[in-house]
Amino acid sequence: MHLLEVLNPIGQQRGLLNSLTISARPESLDNKTVGLLWSGTHGGDLALNRTGEMLQERFSNVKVNFYTGGNYPAPPPIVQQAAKECDVVIGATAD
Repeated sequence: MHLLEVLNPIGQQRGLLNSLTISARPESLDNKTVGLLWSGTHGGDLALNRTGEMLQERFSNVKVNFYTGGNYPAPPPIVQQAAKECDVVIGATAD
């Protein structure tokens, strides 16, 4: 009798390797600083800019900081800077 070993040729997804736990959501975004983290893909900046505008319309005294990661995933120094400077960070990619 022969032993047959079957291997899966699909690589592990990068997102699963770098997954993080989600932080608790704040009660409100009033008086908060929101970071908008763009991966550099086409259209993501437009979506994030509009998101920032809508947040400023909906909440009081919201400050918006825009960060360009340059690629996906965003470089750790950019992510760390956004986390340090902001209460909440929203990331987006688009195409």
